[in-house]
Amino acid sequence: MARSAPARVRQGLRLRRPAEFHDRRDFSPALAAEISRLERTRNYLGAGATRTALRLWQEVTADPYRRLRVDSKGCGVWECCGDPLEAREMLEGVLLALPARLTPEFQAYLRRIDEQW
Repeated sequence: MARSAPARVRQGLRLRRPAEFHDRRDFSPALAAEISRLERTRNYLGAGATRTALRLWQEVTADPYRRLRVDSKGCGVWECCGDPLEAREMLEGVLLALPARLTPEFQAYLRRIDEQW
């Protein structure tokens, strides 16, 4: 059986991006890597916590019935029905923990979401 050339084998491989933000086209690779690093090193964040908080905050700002959702407790599971205001506070903590060179990019992303509120 013939052996494939190493260059041909590498062509089929995908480059790995930071774990939780690999499909998030809105973030630069540097910001995605820094958020992944923060999630690994900070005790108030877990793996994927920033992504979950972004999803919760985007859902509540896009929902016309957001007042009903904010006032109800839901099922109590953070990933499903977490408190969106708590999620926004967590995103603010992530914003404050980012290095100064990446803060404007994340701040602009949050501002676009906040404008819907």
